[in-house]
Amino acid sequence: MTHVCVALHKVIDQNNFQDENAMLPKFLAVCVPLVFDVARSDKDREIVCCALECINEMLKEMKGGLIAEEEYFDSLIELIKDVLQHKTACQKDSEDDSFCEDVEDDSELTTVLVDFAGSILPSLATAMGGQRFTPYFKNFLPLIIPKEGRKRSERSLAAGTLAEICQAMKESIIPFTESMYTVFMRGIKDNSDEVISNSVFGLGVLIESSGPTLAPKFPEILGILSTFLKQDGDRRTVDNVLGAVARMMKTNPGSLPLETIFPTFVEWLPLQEDYEENITVYTAIYDLLNSNCQVAITQLPTLIPIMITQLTNKKVDDETKSKLTEILHGVTNQYQDLTLKSITPDQAEILKQALAHLNGS
Repeated sequence: MTHVCVALHKVIDQNNFQDENAMLPKFLAVCVPLVFDVARSDKDREIVCCALECINEMLKEMKGGLIAEEEYFDSLIELIKDVLQHKTACQKDSEDDSFCEDVEDDSELTTVLVDFAGSILPSLATAMGGQRFTPYFKNFLPLIIPKEGRKRSERSLAAGTLAEICQAMKESIIPFTESMYTVFMRGIKDNSDEVISNSVFGLGVLIESSGPTLAPKFPEILGILSTFLKQDGDRRTVDNVLGAVARMMKTNPGSLPLETIFPTFVEWLPLQEDYEENITVYTAIYDLLNSNCQVAITQLPTLIPIMITQLTNKKVDDETKSKLTEILHGVTNQYQDLTLKSITPDQAEILKQALAHLNGS
């Protein structure tokens, strides 16, 4: 039934229909309390996970439309708290083993449920807006940060959830910058690659959302991040390091020793695991080139072939390819001879086709 609500909302929203018969509120009045009740009282963990996933889908698609009713909003807040505090029926019932096939033990199963509940929080922050979400985040924060001695999966989940919340809250995260910085820096020193990777991503997002607040800490941050740039290191972590540095360059380039870090930054391109960071990385490069940054310009002979090869990489999304084409269009116009000297005939053909598509020919 939640899918019906989402579909009906899309039809009304995309076509500017007037819901004169209040069909959507009627569906929500039946569906929302039912899904909330299932999530809180059902003892089958798989069903509860599905219910939480449905709630998240509705929130992502309907945003403020789902939580406009105060009753729904209050119920959602309490439900998330209950899951995070292990108070729902399926978390209390240790005899239910229906979802244990895919997890190592009951504590791992609890982590799965908390993961589903935690993923709702960034959607909620987006739907509400960071400023309105702030007081609720203050209450949720102690429930998300893992206590000492918690399992790797819980530490990784906490770092990932907090990173996504930072991203959703944007500048509204600033009152929490210091405490979040401490959390992410502790995660970066973890012994798990997964926790480290999520924490590095979170640190980058925090830097981007906090504006100049963390600029004085850039030397410390760069020193720690540089330790992960090694050939036998975890590649996803390397990609997240590049994403974090890109966010630093976008936010406060003047606070960075670009002449030192940018050549190293380019040396580790292209990304190989976390392709979602591509748009951040290449937007940062675009900004530097657009500002006539000489350090970035001197790296063009290396950058141009890298960017062209990514145009044919099936793992790179259309948004990134569009940004790459935009960069290459500007570079080709301004540095045509340099471009031609830096690429192979095959790369020249790829570039030609991309620019022709950009120009509509």
